[in-house]
Amino acid sequence: MAPRPLAIRPPERNLTIPLPTPSEKTAIYPQRERGRTVEQTHSRLMQLPLELRQMIYRAVLGDSTMHMILKRNKLGHLRCKAPSALECPLGYNGRTLSRECCWGTVDSANIWSPMSGNVDEPTDGNIIPFLQTCRQIYSESIDFLYSTNCFSFSDLDCLRYFSCTTLPARFALIQTLDIEWCMSWPIYDPIAQALLLSNPALYPPHDEATWEETWRIIADMPNLKFIRASLLYFDGFRDPGCEERMLAPLRKATTPKRFEVHVSWAGDEIEGAPFQLIRPIRHDPDFEDEEW
Repeated sequence: MAPRPLAIRPPERNLTIPLPTPSEKTAIYPQRERGRTVEQTHSRLMQLPLELRQMIYRAVLGDSTMHMILKRNKLGHLRCKAPSALECPLGYNGRTLSRECCWGTVDSANIWSPMSGNVDEPTDGNIIPFLQTCRQIYSESIDFLYSTNCFSFSDLDCLRYFSCTTLPARFALIQTLDIEWCMSWPIYDPIAQALLLSNPALYPPHDEATWEETWRIIADMPNLKFIRASLLYFDGFRDPGCEERMLAPLRKATTPKRFEVHVSWAGDEIEGAPFQLIRPIRHDPDFEDEEW
């Protein structure tokens, strides 16, 4: 189900300005012609100062939460309909994980399915046509798509695929990540995994290797400013040492100025981590307030 990695494109197909000069052409693609660029002097948009155009680009492309989703053999993205990521929680409808207020449901393989039932429903948020208008608009606006949006993931494979199907220079511009991951079984717990009676006990993307690779990718993102990771599991860790091994890959992500890790189970506080670990509020059963 994995999408194909980003293809190596010849320099003649670059969308951004300036285009390569004939002397920069490689001998590998001598038969290709350079893309044609037409001056946009008659465009009302291009007659505006660059500062005003950038404000328009950001309003069209940025300042939203982009839910990255897995489709069959490719990725998709949906602009969040909620005012913020906090108001668009990942829920369970008794059958599967869903964001019913926003984009629909996923199946057992985390493949997205829209509420309408139309699997061919477009998921580009009307962004792609704007970027394809002309090279100047693409060149001036593309950075806002990556640098000003929050990219939301609810599947580890989705993030890994996104990193290898996006130009490295674009992927490096991302500043905000929102990750929600439901663990199907405790990782780094050999006793719990022995109960599954299978070899290997855990399969991707629920295994330790996928977990570590995901956070290696995140740790290498140079411009991250905020990460919110919400880790969901129906029960707590049997051994605090297993939890520590599970959180160890997160310690490598030291770039963000703000890094929150929300977990759904109780436990002890940790020290010396680059993130703030937020556990559920404990309720004292011995405390009773007569006013309540």
